[in-house]
Amino acid sequence: MSTDTPAQSDTPAPRAPSRSFTEMTELLLPQHANVVGTAFGGVVLSWIDVCGAIAAQRHCGRIAVTAAIDDMQFLAPIRVGDVVRLTGRVNAAFRTSLEVEVQVEREDRKTMERTLCADALLTFVNRDEEGHPVPSPALAPETDDERQRVQDAIERRAARLAKKR
Repeated sequence: MSTDTPAQSDTPAPRAPSRSFTEMTELLLPQHANVVGTAFGGVVLSWIDVCGAIAAQRHCGRIAVTAAIDDMQFLAPIRVGDVVRLTGRVNAAFRTSLEVEVQVEREDRKTMERTLCADALLTFVNRDEEGHPVPSPALAPETDDERQRVQDAIERRAARLAKKR
């Protein structure tokens, strides 16, 4: 089976993207901040990794480990005292791996308005109890947006694999 294509029928039953949706809420405390009072990037990356892992594990129904952070952008600062919302979802499932997107937003205390602060694409690998890669359940997109996310993920993966050659 080609590793460039989404998981096929010889894998566990397909699962809807909604199964993997994950939301986490954090409060940016002084110990999470750098010297100018904004989020230390490593803390945000750790939260992103946890959120992505939960989304991947919800999809697979088993352990999924981080293989790569494929794209990561900090877009706006998060300040001490800000409420931070992370959302994660599986964009595509491949033979043993998954692409997961995690978005990070801060909430304004007064208006409750949210601002996108970071966006990341990560690759996770579905593992068995001994740590060996195992087939991932296929993703069964239900909306046009979900189908487009799958297509975009396939294209990004092909570009990443082409760079390795």
